[in-house]
Amino acid sequence: MSKPVRRVMLVDDDATITETLDYNLKRHGFQTFTFATGREALSGIDETRPDLIILDWMLPDIEGPQICRLIRERRIAAPILMLTGRGSPSDVATGLVAGADDYLAKPFSIIELMARVQALLRRAVGHTGQARLTVGDLVLDTDAHTVTLRGEEVDLSPKEFVLLGVLMQNAGKTLSTETLLNQVWGVDFTGDVKTVAVHMRWLRQKLEDDPRHPKLLETVHRAGYRLNLPRPAAASGSGGHP
Repeated sequence: MSKPVRRVMLVDDDATITETLDYNLKRHGFQTFTFATGREALSGIDETRPDLIILDWMLPDIEGPQICRLIRERRIAAPILMLTGRGSPSDVATGLVAGADDYLAKPFSIIELMARVQALLRRAVGHTGQARLTVGDLVLDTDAHTVTLRGEEVDLSPKEFVLLGVLMQNAGKTLSTETLLNQVWGVDFTGDVKTVAVHMRWLRQKLEDDPRHPKLLETVHRAGYRLNLPRPAAASGSGGHP
């Protein structure tokens, strides 16, 4: 049985870049859909149903981070690769917070871009191994792409979703930063290792009653991170004693 053709949405107003990417993606067997503005992309995304989105930061109408946020608000989980000439840590953080999964600074090589595309597709949301994970009052459903805590839905970014899935699969175990990078971002990830700590902080803000004193998502000194199993309820007294 032949593999399904992967669909890639290109959003960039630079015709030279778009034509180059379109040509090379098609050479590698991808189906492409190109858009020159953010509004055009947002209008066409439901019909396009992309497996991956390559998005330029600077567009004539809406900036890339805002488009990321709008895409994620519509619960579209396709990985987003942001193309940007702005490579400072604060700019990168802005893109990641908005919902991008990776970024590539201009100028870039086609070889590097294709490697990022393949890596993002390998790490696409939903590869946690089980359709439904439950740890105490926390439930992650990969089919519905939802997370609920005590029955209330929690809105996570795609990367937060995958990170939480890995932690829940290994509940009670301490996972090193390197292990989390490999499983969530991939062994070929070339970004800052601090990205794990940043995403853990965001998860705590959404899942912990007091993010400054986390009980669920624990940092294990010099070892990594652990999602704690719920503590058993204390046994009630017996034998008629008060």
